Amino acid sequence: MEYFKVILLSIVILLSGCSSSKQPRPISNHTYTYQQGYKDGCSTANGTYTKNHKLFNDNLEYHEGWFSGRRDCNH
Repeated sequence: MEYFKVILLSIVILLSGCSSSKQPRPISNHTYTYQQGYKDGCSTANGTYTKNHKLFNDNLEYHEGWFSGRRDCNH
């Protein structure tokens, strides 16, 4: 019986290392434009395509925020 407990505990420990704890990075220390891009990118990653094309093409902060949001929120 003790052998079974050791094996079970080992399996639980090994499987807990496989869980994803990836959380989106905090964006509150970025500009409003970056935050808007991040939110739009996150929305896109979750299945609702959202992008302000003018800002995406003309504003580097929105552009970077959009890609960061899409990457961080992609499940």
